[in-house]
Amino acid sequence: MPVQVPPAEWELTPDEIKLIQKRAQLRSATKAEFLKRYRNPFYNSVPGHFVDPQNTRLYAYQQNTYRYLYTSPRILLAPALFLLAGGLLQYFAQKHRIKYNDECNAGKVPYANRPDFKAYF
Repeated sequence: MPVQVPPAEWELTPDEIKLIQKRAQLRSATKAEFLKRYRNPFYNSVPGHFVDPQNTRLYAYQQNTYRYLYTSPRILLAPALFLLAGGLLQYFAQKHRIKYNDECNAGKVPYANRPDFKAYF
């Protein structure tokens, strides 16, 4: 891959242009080395190995994440149903308790039929 000259409107100094060209040559040499090793059917016979830090980060990320626990509205469905069921249960229990206390205060429930809650403790 030939090294291209940057446009004149960038107003680069000759040192910066040399650095750009040097980086481009280094990139093309690295790319050629990678392709040489990648296309080699006897890869294990080539001494050394090519490590790409980005691939290493990707593999580490994939090993340390659970792919099926992603953010979606369905994740909130189970807690919402749990809170709804608990709220309904609390509502009807409280409603029954208030009704029972009102009947006890009005004298509709005789003392013999009232449970002794202190006996449980």
